Amino acid sequence: MKVEIPIILCKLEKIFPPSFFDVMLHLAIHLPDEAILRGPVQYGWMYPVERRLYTLKRFVRNMARPEGSIAEAYVANECLTACSRYFDDVDTRHNREGRNKERVDLSRGKFYVFQHGVELLGAPRITYLQDDYDKMVWYVLNNCSEVEPYIKMYKEELENEGIVNVEKTIQKHFSSWFKKHIASLRFVEGEDIDDDLYALACEPDLRVRIFSACLVDGVRYHTIDRERNRRTQNSGVMVEGTHNNEFIDFYGCLKEIIELQYNSDLMEHRTVVLFRCDWFDTHSKKVSMKYDGYFRSINHSSCWYKNDTFILAAQATKVFYLQDIKNSGSWKIVQKFTHRHLWCVAENDIDERPSSSGLSYQDDTCVGSEVQVNEGDMEITGHQDADESINVSASVVDEFRVQREEEVEEYETSDNEDETGWQYASDNEESITIVNDDDDFSDNE
Repeated sequence: MKVEIPIILCKLEKIFPPSFFDVMLHLAIHLPDEAILRGPVQYGWMYPVERRLYTLKRFVRNMARPEGSIAEAYVANECLTACSRYFDDVDTRHNREGRNKERVDLSRGKFYVFQHGVELLGAPRITYLQDDYDKMVWYVLNNCSEVEPYIKMYKEELENEGIVNVEKTIQKHFSSWFKKHIASLRFVEGEDIDDDLYALACEPDLRVRIFSACLVDGVRYHTIDRERNRRTQNSGVMVEGTHNNEFIDFYGCLKEIIELQYNSDLMEHRTVVLFRCDWFDTHSKKVSMKYDGYFRSINHSSCWYKNDTFILAAQATKVFYLQDIKNSGSWKIVQKFTHRHLWCVAENDIDERPSSSGLSYQDDTCVGSEVQVNEGDMEITGHQDADESINVSASVVDEFRVQREEEVEEYETSDNEDETGWQYASDNEESITIVNDDDDFSDNE
């Protein structure tokens, strides 16, 4: 190789002038800056154009008339596409379900923790939980809004008893207290306890099913073990939490997908899906997250919150990790993404009119003035302020109506009116008269 490289360089120097090598070296200096200015790759690449040209090239059947072949095939393709939109019972590319489809929520229960709608993929592995069972039960109860009143009730009891470590005591003994309290309310006092609340109090089965893949809101998740020999990456997880009373983003990787089954003594089966994750340390001095204004780099060698590894499947947000070229070792760049089939559209307030198209960028402010008549009052909203409104009393409205009637009468009895026009009026022509009936206008034929 030491002999071949100079020979190749000598051949290139004969083909290209010396200035060519200077230009190529100078180009490499400006490529990073140009990439930062351009932004994402999809805004500057030519792949969509090349794919379209490849499609048109395949339309050519007669090499002597390539333009005519492309035109005929294009028209035929457009006709078939237009017709396929009206076929509801035929599987076409317009009505075909996506690979990561969102299934109909088949989970039973009215609580948020039961209405997860997670599609579990693959064959499960059934195992018995012993060590982390209490942690899972406490996390589900602590993240259920319907259980918060009972947590506050138990906390007040512990404070009245003079318990020192109230928070630790709640985490260890709340599930057993909650089970006894709900059973007492339902069977002893005879209160009407919700079935979902009673199922949570009965705790899940010790036998759990562990999966390696699932779909959550149309997003695919894989465990780190499943994608070890794959070229794709679906194990990056992000969730918002608190650290030292400050809201931060926790970045980690998915280790296990656990399904808990709440059977109780009811006929209906309720399930909760949890993610077991490893959270990367982003706030220590040695491995704190690096941010240069463009990219966030995280060290994957150090983890924290090892005793708090569970989250609900619906709480997770997917992220990707790329190898950091600037920082060697276990540093990786975290990249957030937006799902191509999911849109974040802001909901309109109650007082605002909903947009007809449902787009978030559409201007819903009214042009001109809009009059809404209510009982006894009239509300006039104008274009000067979208949210301001002027309330006008009914007496003022009556004055305007009387004034308008007087103007109409003066106009009808004016001397400039051509009275001969009534002679040419047809008997079938509609004539409009104004009748004052409870201060309302009415049209009589």
